[in-house]
Amino acid sequence: MKVKRVKIGIRPPGTIFAEAAEVVGQIEAGKKARAQGEWLYFSEVREMGKVLTPKRLELLKTIREHRPESIRAVAELTGRNLKNVAEDLQLLTSLGLVELKESGGPGKKKTPRVEYETLTVEVHL
Repeated sequence: MKVKRVKIGIRPPGTIFAEAAEVVGQIEAGKKARAQGEWLYFSEVREMGKVLTPKRLELLKTIREHRPESIRAVAELTGRNLKNVAEDLQLLTSLGLVELKESGGPGKKKTPRVEYETLTVEVHL
C-alpha cells in the first residue's frame, strides 16, 4: 500500500486562480513547477466544519485503525445507524478521503479504505 498525505486548507475564492497563473508562468519561463500533492480546499472554516464533522472524522479514524471489511462493520464499530454511515462514507468518498472497494462476492459489499497516514489542516488568509 502506498501511503499518501492529504492536506486540507481554507482558501478564499480566487486564490487558486492566482496560484494557477503563477504555475503557468513558471512553465512558460521554462522552469519546473513543483507538484502540489493531495489538497482539499474549503472557502471558509465554517464550510469545512459542516463537512468534516466529529462523526465523519471518527469514521476516518475507525476505518484507518480497524480496516473493517464492510460499511456495516464500520456502523457496528462506531455504534451508528447503517444508513447514516453509508451516506457519510459516500460524501467522504466524493471528497477523496475514503475509497470504497467492491468485493467480488455475492451482494458485492463495499470495503472502505483510508489510504493515507495523515490529514494536515492549513489555513491561507
